[in-house]
Amino acid sequence: MEDYFSAVRKMEQTVMFPSVLQGVPLEWQDNTPEADSGGKDLYDYYTLLKSMKLVVEGGLLPLSNQNPDVASRLKEQEEKEKQNPEGYFYYHVSSLYRVLAQLTRRANAVTSKYNEIMGLDGHLSWRH
Repeated sequence: MEDYFSAVRKMEQTVMFPSVLQGVPLEWQDNTPEADSGGKDLYDYYTLLKSMKLVVEGGLLPLSNQNPDVASRLKEQEEKEKQNPEGYFYYHVSSLYRVLAQLTRRANAVTSKYNEIMGLDGHLSWRH
């Protein structure tokens, strides 16, 4: 989890002009595209990663403040979890780590591409 926070913090400190990211597609350093990147540009990822960091830091809203459909599904899930708490714990923790690893890669990709665009990585600027 610390890698995720570190990557997003570095992204926030590096990206001084987020509007530069608009219209720039996400490109992966290892040439392995992620499945759900369709239509999103780096600016979309930048804003998404920043807002997700706030949720991870601050926690979820109490059930009483959430959408009634979501609250209902969460209550149903809690009932199922009571039957096998260890299994659900492992499932959720492993899923959380997978998602955080994916978000960390995205934050690193946004930071790297921003540096490239701004000419901060020793390469030619993206706009030239």
